[in-house]
Amino acid sequence: MRKLRWTIQFAVLAIANLGFIQVLKIGVPCPFFYCYACPAAAFACPIGLLQNYAILHQVPLYAIGVLGLFGLALGRFWCGWACPFGLVQDLVSLVRRGRSRDILHLPRVAWVKFAVLVLVIVLAWVALDTLFCKICPAGSLFGAIPQRFVATDFRFGTFFYVHLATLGAALVLFLLVRRFWCRYLCPMGAVLGLFNPVSILKVEVDSDKCSRCGVCLSVCPASIERPEDIERCTDCTRCGRCMESCPTDAIKITASLRR
Repeated sequence: MRKLRWTIQFAVLAIANLGFIQVLKIGVPCPFFYCYACPAAAFACPIGLLQNYAILHQVPLYAIGVLGLFGLALGRFWCGWACPFGLVQDLVSLVRRGRSRDILHLPRVAWVKFAVLVLVIVLAWVALDTLFCKICPAGSLFGAIPQRFVATDFRFGTFFYVHLATLGAALVLFLLVRRFWCRYLCPMGAVLGLFNPVSILKVEVDSDKCSRCGVCLSVCPASIERPEDIERCTDCTRCGRCMESCPTDAIKITASLRR
């Protein structure tokens, strides 16, 4: 499953950048965290889209509908299997040389990313500007840096250096804490996490088979604390590592309309 996940992540990264062919630059919001300022981006950033609706002081019915469909279908599966910024975090984690636990131990605070989501929308509403985009580390990597090489009129400015600083800080934190952005700050993760308990794709734990050995929790990049929390937790990215590691085959990823 791990090889399959890597393959899908790189394939999605390629699909997300089909916008270098102008006719494929469709502008539909993607179901993961990506920057529409990337010169080759084929999709719109969902968080950028929500900010633009906030600037216009309009209810984002279109964005809510599209993101709702994505969330109801797969929940945070998009985070674990498709998100390019999640792929970056996984690549940085390779430097850890197989170390499964965090180097820097932080408490699990699930509500922080929801607070970030609300703050991003409120700031856009009040300031009439996409302020989050000016510090977003994904925007730094996929937008600001590539634009520096493809746009001849691009100039170094304050926000370019801010982007470099936030990206540098993020990369360090990715090294110290598994999937730091996903667990603590990602506003898109907050949106998709709301759908984890009701999505068609689910992670199910068979309590009769579970020996509560804790192996699944030791490899979980979201640092979920109890096996029974895996099924409905807003932090679970459906990466499948718990299922791979379970010695009693108690965990499965299923697709069902049953709640």
